[in-house]
Amino acid sequence: MREGTRTALLEEGRIDEGIVKRAIAAADEAPPDNRVKAGLETAIAMAESDPVAARSALWALRTDHARLGRLEAWLGGDPRRTTFGLGAAIQIAATELDSADPDLAGLSTELLCWLEGRW
Repeated sequence: MREGTRTALLEEGRIDEGIVKRAIAAADEAPPDNRVKAGLETAIAMAESDPVAARSALWALRTDHARLGRLEAWLGGDPRRTTFGLGAAIQIAATELDSADPDLAGLSTELLCWLEGRW
């Protein structure tokens, strides 16, 4: 996951496509009912390796409407609920990554609820 002294989470201020591909691969390998959870767990593992870069990547994602649209379509469900849930998950994760000792894994149940629209 490291490229010299930088993590692969950021590439010119955007989420690195390799990271996205790993999360998608994890989701694709999981049973249909667990695909969001598998992708989330993979993303959390990568984010916790470099919280500063991960938080920066999340903030960049918030303004990347094309990528957000693709992610919302992949999550499925009611478009308004999906948009709101994804935004909430991004906000929660970014706030946690800004804490002194971030623990996204501890928030995985809450994040999963937002991403799956079970709120």
